Amino acid sequence: MDLIEIRQNLLLLGMALEFTLRDEKGAVLLAKGHRIETLQQLDGLRSRKKIFVEIDESEEGIRAMMAGITTLNKLGAPIKDFSKHLQLNISDPNSVKLTGPLSERWGEVESKLAGLLASVSSTSDFEAKVQQLDTYIQALLTENSPASQFLLFNRAVTHFSGYSVMHSLLCASLVHLLSPFFALTEDERKSLVCAALTMNVAMTRLQDALALQKMEPNAAQRSEINSHAALGRQTLVDAKVTDEQWLEIVALHHTPLEGPETLADWPPVQRMTKILQTVDRYTAAMSPRKSRSGRSARDSVLSVVMKPGVVKHDEVGTALVRILGVSPAGTYVKLVNGETAVVIRRGIKPGEPLVASVLNRNDEPISEPRLHDTSREKLSIQNTLVASEVRVNLKLEQMLRLIPKQSPQGFAF
Repeated sequence: MDLIEIRQNLLLLGMALEFTLRDEKGAVLLAKGHRIETLQQLDGLRSRKKIFVEIDESEEGIRAMMAGITTLNKLGAPIKDFSKHLQLNISDPNSVKLTGPLSERWGEVESKLAGLLASVSSTSDFEAKVQQLDTYIQALLTENSPASQFLLFNRAVTHFSGYSVMHSLLCASLVHLLSPFFALTEDERKSLVCAALTMNVAMTRLQDALALQKMEPNAAQRSEINSHAALGRQTLVDAKVTDEQWLEIVALHHTPLEGPETLADWPPVQRMTKILQTVDRYTAAMSPRKSRSGRSARDSVLSVVMKPGVVKHDEVGTALVRILGVSPAGTYVKLVNGETAVVIRRGIKPGEPLVASVLNRNDEPISEPRLHDTSREKLSIQNTLVASEVRVNLKLEQMLRLIPKQSPQGFAF
């Protein structure tokens, strides 16, 4: 059995396999014809160092084998070097059309972004391809913003793997949703979304490693962290990105900024950068690491809405609460009746979301999640929970069906 390695970022949530996934010894991980149905399953596959398929199991494999032989002959290289010249591209993650369920389409956008960030130096039309991702994000959020928020936040707050890409995708989605609050022009909105998608382009691998690392960053890692904003800008310049606002936001996204009391009076680039900085801190606070649990949603909100020693509420943090509520969709809460619930969308009031109970008062799974309005006294929220500490495997499509498409009376989403 001849095996060939495939890239993990080609595996998508919801995809039906046209080949059997195997480990380095040939053992079956997931058989041909099966579907990658859960985030846990996808993360388990992507967390492996290497995944293989049988080379003759697809037309792509055969084409790759013939191309490898051709390259070998041109170079006059020995047959033992054959594997070095063999690359399998099951599909181009930047050419796949967005089809299928909403969860699968968000998975495709995540995969496309991962592919772009991993190949920035060798990708032609990099700027246009990132802007295409912005178009996808707009379309998905317009189609179903509450369900999209649920998918993005739940993935971000419960999983360690693929942190860097998921964090950038979540930040990009939030700055898009925030743009009307700060009267951004279409060009400004596009520049800000693209900056969010690429702000960590110079440290994607390190960011993923740090999410899985139990100790604090060492001196070399700290140096890379401190230089990644400036290096990121240069990386984008080298990739022929021409949007100056995009480039400047990336360069400034960790620089302390000060300006007039009202954000509307700030210069455009500084205003956009401030929006991204707040979103960056907010989402990073909730995301778990091996070195620590993520913060609860309430603590994350407090960290950006009311800073220590500052009396005035932060404009961007306040706008986030208006959009997401105190507990965003996809995060977890404990109800006064003892049940654990997942937030499914914002309610009329920021602290009273619609939720679905997933664990009973004995922390046992509930087979059919129950929809609740936490504005009711006996179903109110007792406290918010750190998502990584909630032991439950959600069936995403089941949860998405519970999310009302219409906003609660009295609040416009």
